[in-house]
Amino acid sequence: MPPYLYLRALLVIHMLGMALWFAASLTITSDIRRTIARGKPHTDVLEVRVARSLNFSAVGAVLSIASGLGLIFVRGGFGAVSPRIHVGFTLALVTLAIELFLLRGELAKMGAALESGATRSLSAMARRVSMYAGSSHLLKLTILVLMVYGRL
Repeated sequence: MPPYLYLRALLVIHMLGMALWFAASLTITSDIRRTIARGKPHTDVLEVRVARSLNFSAVGAVLSIASGLGLIFVRGGFGAVSPRIHVGFTLALVTLAIELFLLRGELAKMGAALESGATRSLSAMARRVSMYAGSSHLLKLTILVLMVYGRL
């Protein structure tokens, strides 16, 4: 297979990974708020449903970051790409860390609170999930802008 086809395949994987990463967790905050407002029995599957969205998001993140590294090395390594790409890559790692540690941690606390029936703290947990998810989306949008303008 010609080398330019590898580059095109990496670009397609990179874009699909970013699209999955961005879209998979786009509606979790509204889903959490609506489900908490409805109460039982809707809250019984909330943690599983949101965790599934975050799992798809993590797959997209890994695809996007791995294919991004591949694209960087195809172009000659970190020294050959724009500083915007460096910043975007760093922000991608920060965003992944936010989703893996902060967002999933808060979701686990929310699941434990739902399991135990402690509904008083659910609205505060939902606000924190919303804050982490909003930060994640803002960082992803920043990454997208940096990558598009970093390529020019």
